[in-house]
Amino acid sequence: MLRPWPILAAALAGLAACSHFEPPSLAEGAVVSPAGIRAGSGVIGSVGVVPDAQPPTYRLYLQMDDGSSQSVEVDNPIFMLDQRVEVTPDGRVVLLSGTSLKK
Repeated sequence: MLRPWPILAAALAGLAACSHFEPPSLAEGAVVSPAGIRAGSGVIGSVGVVPDAQPPTYRLYLQMDDGSSQSVEVDNPIFMLDQRVEVTPDGRVVLLSGTSLKK
């Protein structure tokens, strides 16, 4: 007689191995050309792929909290529309937890 427990245990172990999740607060991307960026927080207004860039590069258009806007090119494709981010003085774009507020 075939016992279902070893099969069930293997299935649960496989499911647990596929469920690894890193907190969004650890997600970040390096700015490809940090010259001229302004540090601060804001909301992503648009995301696009830079054509013919090697390695692949992604352009973020940011609406900054101070009312200004800027675009930065990053090396990580994790960013999406309406996410809150912080541009750091050392040339990183860090995904912030929480959501953006629509006025």
